[in-house]
Amino acid sequence: MLTLKVKTIGAAVVCVILAVQASHAADVKMYDDGQLALWGRESLSGVGESAVPTYYGGILQGNFQGLEAYDKVPGQNSWPLTMVYLVANTYMRPTYQLADGSTGSLGTSVVGSFSYRTAGGLQYIPVGTTAEVYTGGTDRLRVVRNGQFGADATTSSTCIFQDPPIGSTTVSLTTRFEPQQSIALDSSLLGNDALRLAGMSSMFASGTQYDADAIRWEDPGGVEHVMMLSEATPRDSHLFSLPVDIAVGGYFELVKGTGSSWYPTSASIRMALVSLTGITGRVGIQGWLAATTDPTDDSLSLWLEWIDAPATIPSGAVYEASFSVTATPPEPIPEPATFSLLACCTVTALCARCRSNAAAGKGALASGRTI
Repeated sequence: MLTLKVKTIGAAVVCVILAVQASHAADVKMYDDGQLALWGRESLSGVGESAVPTYYGGILQGNFQGLEAYDKVPGQNSWPLTMVYLVANTYMRPTYQLADGSTGSLGTSVVGSFSYRTAGGLQYIPVGTTAEVYTGGTDRLRVVRNGQFGADATTSSTCIFQDPPIGSTTVSLTTRFEPQQSIALDSSLLGNDALRLAGMSSMFASGTQYDADAIRWEDPGGVEHVMMLSEATPRDSHLFSLPVDIAVGGYFELVKGTGSSWYPTSASIRMALVSLTGITGRVGIQGWLAATTDPTDDSLSLWLEWIDAPATIPSGAVYEASFSVTATPPEPIPEPATFSLLACCTVTALCARCRSNAAAGKGALASGRTI
């Protein structure tokens, strides 16, 4: 099974690092059809959040902190670990399969929950109440993790795991947030870091040790942008002066470039925004790079912010965000490393792809927003 190290950095980043650990008798194989096996893991060393009562077919299987999906590789008699979903805290890690029957390493996590800031600080992870597992039909494997932020709100996170082809694993994710009372958001961060719809937690320690060293996204005009991370990127700071707009149909991604000595096969993770319910106005990506350069810490966060969120979230509202999450192998990143994160995509220093689009008349800054 998996062991996880959890560390809090400041008020905003929770770190989860996966390694290998022997399983024990309380672990349960919940499902196995010869193509997909699903295990429930009761206890994962270092996970601070409580195990969640987990049901399959309406029957309680146990109290688990995590679920592991072992999927058969096409053309091979091999069932490697392809996805981990931590029902204790909504972290989900997919990786990709290889033709030889193996998979890439686990790296960047998807944080599958709304989070919000009040005067009391960041309300990051809802406490888990139940998890429900369904198999068969068009969904193949569906996990619904229910939770709550005390008396403030109830939540659910739904993951659907389809049969992955070689080289790419896609998981559908829907996050749901239902306020049970009015919630006043932190006015000082409204429109910048006050209400997150979902996001990613990763690591950038240096130019040679990282789970992601670039951010890639598609703006509302359909233009793709890439920002590189480097040792010069400011730390303990938001990555953007203001969130960068994303529209339904667009995407944002933490890219794993080739050249990392730290788990060099871990995946790039893309989150494509499929739909929004109850969320009006603009949404966009914001991020944070923590001061730590310890590669065992999750120092890099990227999330989708509701830019036009109201100052007070009303009781009785229902908000949903749906994503298509895809894990792919590391890749060479075409933009030169000399473009630092904060220099890229400004008016005076467009990244290479933006410059080429602008020269071609494609409107590289179609959204009108600079960083």
